[in-house]
Amino acid sequence: MKDPVNLLARRPRAVLDAPTEEADTLVQLCAFFVGNEEYVLDIMRVEEILPPQRVTPIPHAPSFVEGVLHLRGIILPVVDLRRRLLGQATPETPKTRLLVCRLGTRRVAVRVDRVAEVLRVRKGDIKPAPALVVAGRSPFVVGVCGPPERLRLLLDLKALLRAELERESSRRPE
Repeated sequence: MKDPVNLLARRPRAVLDAPTEEADTLVQLCAFFVGNEEYVLDIMRVEEILPPQRVTPIPHAPSFVEGVLHLRGIILPVVDLRRRLLGQATPETPKTRLLVCRLGTRRVAVRVDRVAEVLRVRKGDIKPAPALVVAGRSPFVVGVCGPPERLRLLLDLKALLRAELERESSRRPE
């Protein structure tokens, strides 16, 4: 199975601008809010959407990692996307949700302010994020879609959490 995170193939700009059959392919995106901004993830990455659960804090974890939760026999790290993206904790409201997402062979629960909808979007309608916006080693906003008055930012969850995943791998005993 191909990795669902990168809906924008790494191709030269001339190829991206040319109409193709692939550009007409529909993809489904899960839209959610963090603060006032709307983000989307490939729906193939989202396994389930849950109301907030009891989280056990982990000492010395990065500030945006709330802790872990026990979900049907599996221990999942819980990441507060508002804290990761905006530096603020997500206030608990009746609309707060946890997105259980698959990152390769790992799973992670991501806390968001609210889930909006599931969208069907043509791949050709997802535009690459401008180079100035994605400067850095691991850009996590990889694309933009939607009408001008309601742009949605396509997140690469792996890139967003990459530094922490690499740090976790280096701490594991052999």
